[in-house]
Amino acid sequence: MINSKFHIFDLFDIPVYIDISLVVLLLMFVTDGGGFLDGITCALLLLFSITAHEFGHALTARSFGYDTRDITLSLLGGCASLIALPRRASQEFLTAVAGPAVSFALSLVGVACITALASEGGFFDALDLVMTTVVQSFGFDANFSGTIAVSPSVAHAVEKMAYFAIMNAMLGLFNLLPGFPMDGGRVFRSAMRPFLSRPKATYVAMVVGRVVAVAIALSGVWRLLNGRSWGLVSMLIAWMIWKEGYREYQLARMESSWEYEDFRVRVSPPPYGDDN
Repeated sequence: MINSKFHIFDLFDIPVYIDISLVVLLLMFVTDGGGFLDGITCALLLLFSITAHEFGHALTARSFGYDTRDITLSLLGGCASLIALPRRASQEFLTAVAGPAVSFALSLVGVACITALASEGGFFDALDLVMTTVVQSFGFDANFSGTIAVSPSVAHAVEKMAYFAIMNAMLGLFNLLPGFPMDGGRVFRSAMRPFLSRPKATYVAMVVGRVVAVAIALSGVWRLLNGRSWGLVSMLIAWMIWKEGYREYQLARMESSWEYEDFRVRVSPPPYGDDN
């Protein structure tokens, strides 16, 4: 059998793998009009950002006693495979938001780098530039009202830092969409846990996630029809949300059944007729 993923390094005793589908991601960056070196640079910045995002989940889960088997980077992003999922709603919430929190922190690092390299404009000007671009990328009208000026010698570095900041802001926001089992979907499920059992909360999160999946799929179709890039990736992400949400719902039902059986065995009295 051909191995579809390859080990690249260990960090905090967590092995990190890359999936063969990353070749497609690299090709998409290289052929996206920016040139080979620019494409590779942007792809590496994206992979670094996704890896940091996943370590945010993994290390937060570890703080609650839940270890991570590995982290895999693929065409559809990253996946931290936890050996067991946090059971308490508060733990699930914190583990889920840790990834986007890391992404937002990295975005602010990019903003700080732009500020340091710019010859004119402060931190909030750079932040305005990044957020304006992010808002525009989601299809909303926004105008940059700040001032940023850079010298030609650092223009390329500023461009890459702007990409880094914008990409991480978008990564954090996108993952907060309630598309279970994405981070936002897990946050949504944790918010319902005080009112619903885990299987019922998972079912509601799955249904909401499928609505989000349909919206993402339609946006992917629109991108393809209008010659925009990443349309196919959007459709694949939508398919993943649709499929994995149902799988997690089935898992929650099975876990609930196992817990019930274990409880019944522990509280059942000895069988009648035992005179010894």
